[in-house]
Amino acid sequence: MHSDRIQIDDVRLRANLQAYLRTPAAEQIFDEFDTPWWLCFIGLGILLTIGCCMLPTIIWTLDGLKSLWSVLKLEPLSELGKSVHNDPNSLVPIVAHGIIIGPDQKHALALGTFLPSRDYSVDSLASQAAWMGKLYKTDSPRAQDRPLWELLRDDSYRPCRRRRVPEPSADGKELYLFDVEVNPQESAALPLETVLFAFVATVGEKGEIMQLPWAVTQGAVEIR
Repeated sequence: MHSDRIQIDDVRLRANLQAYLRTPAAEQIFDEFDTPWWLCFIGLGILLTIGCCMLPTIIWTLDGLKSLWSVLKLEPLSELGKSVHNDPNSLVPIVAHGIIIGPDQKHALALGTFLPSRDYSVDSLASQAAWMGKLYKTDSPRAQDRPLWELLRDDSYRPCRRRRVPEPSADGKELYLFDVEVNPQESAALPLETVLFAFVATVGEKGEIMQLPWAVTQGAVEIR
C-alpha cells in the first residue's frame, strides 16, 4: 500500500537476500536448511528394520514389502539432492512482526506472510501483531477471537512451527504465526507495540525459518 508508513521493496529485498547468501556468513543458513547426510542414512536404517520386522507377519507383510522397496529405491537419500545450496532461489525473505518475545529474549512468536507486499498493508499487519500481543494477555476473549486466542496461548516454543491465522482474524489473507529464534538487537522498532524482524524461510505450510541480520533489508524496507 503506497500510503503505508512501512514500505517494502520485494524485488530489492530478494536481491539483498541472494547477495547475502553468497557471503561466508550465510553458511549457517545452508547448514540449517539442508538435510544432513547422516539423517538420511538413519532413515534408511529405520525403514530397513521396520520392513524386516513386518515381512514375516501375516497382517503387515504388504507394508513390510513397501518399506523394503523404499530402501531398495534409496528413497530416504532423495533428500540429499534437495540442497538449498543448489537452489538458493527456493529461500525467500520475510519481514515479520513480533507478537511475543519470551523472557529469555531469544524465543518469540512472529506474524508474517509470503504474500507480495502489494497484496496487503504492512502497517495493518503491524497493528494486527500489536493487537495479538494484547489478545494473548487477556483471559476473556470475544467468541470470534477465541480460535486465534487459543493458538496464541499455546505458547510453548517449537522450532520452526508455523500455523495459519484463522478467520475472521486473517481477513481472507494467508497469514502465519511463526515460532522463531531471534536476536532483538537485529530488529527495527516501530511506534506501535511491536518490532520488525527479517527472516529467510521456505514457502509453505511447514519448513525452516531463520533470522537474518537486519542489515539485509537495507534499501528494501523504509519506515517513514
